[in-house]
Amino acid sequence: MTSNLQIKDLGFATTSFVFTRMQVLIWVANGTACLELIEKDAGKLLSKMILEYDTDKPMVVSFRGIVNIDDHALDDVFDCLNNNQRQLIILDGYHLVEIIYRLKKDSKANIDTKSENKIITIGKSLAINLEDLVNERKYAMSNFIKNTVKDTFRKFSKEARLASTPIISNGEFDSNRILSNPKYFIWITVFLSDALRELLDKTTLKKVKLLSASLRGAPFTSMLGMLHNLEYETIDHFGPKHKVFEFDFIKKIEKGTSYIYIGDYCFAGTEIKIAKTYTGLKSSKLEHALVIGNLIEPEVFKDDFQLISLTNLNDLETGATYKLLWPK
Repeated sequence: MTSNLQIKDLGFATTSFVFTRMQVLIWVANGTACLELIEKDAGKLLSKMILEYDTDKPMVVSFRGIVNIDDHALDDVFDCLNNNQRQLIILDGYHLVEIIYRLKKDSKANIDTKSENKIITIGKSLAINLEDLVNERKYAMSNFIKNTVKDTFRKFSKEARLASTPIISNGEFDSNRILSNPKYFIWITVFLSDALRELLDKTTLKKVKLLSASLRGAPFTSMLGMLHNLEYETIDHFGPKHKVFEFDFIKKIEKGTSYIYIGDYCFAGTEIKIAKTYTGLKSSKLEHALVIGNLIEPEVFKDDFQLISLTNLNDLETGATYKLLWPK
């Protein structure tokens, strides 16, 4: 298991359910090489959660992003549900229902399928209040995102200007605290992936490429590229160089590419505007920007790009204050 991660780091317990994500378990058990395939170790990790994590509640697991299951991947899951003492609810996995039935083999675990809402249940038979499930899942995700982002805020000893932006504040949100914490990084990446999937499903963008403009945003960008099978790049350096016209990217004109910027926090949008200039020089266009948190409302940028954010920094009770730095 990924260093320092405990079973309770792999899910969220609410009043009625325990929620987890199969791709998170695959990431922890098998690494990131094949996040769309459930293998034996990931199945064993799911069975461990079923046996140990708040066992009086149904376990809800999302199979979003999963395209196949190895022959023995669910052996341990069916073994621990054999006595039907706990209910496992599978969401976003109805396309795999025939494989799941086949992998049951000689297990006595009950399997029930509900085609009207695309839900598969294994084990204990309980009525499912779908509205409660959806609401509690949404609350758990939102609460985690807000608490995680809030935890990245650190106060200064005195007010100071934030890097690369005309804003003075009494502290800053430091995404390195997410990058250095496996639980935070994995789950925030998954939630960014969900937002990106929703964006791609709603638009008709062609030739999509992801772009980051900082080393803080690069790890999220590369993971989203892997999860969605999209090309990605990071602006390595954009500014004065020793030789005039030494812009390597001019050699790589990509006419018609639709770029989506991926970043950590958006305050005045400086990095995103740099990304917009960069894509313009490549005869392409920055269509959207996806970030973990934003300070200024997305409507401010609507003429330049669509800003999508997991949470609004103004909604977090951090004691942060902001002032615009006016030129003298």
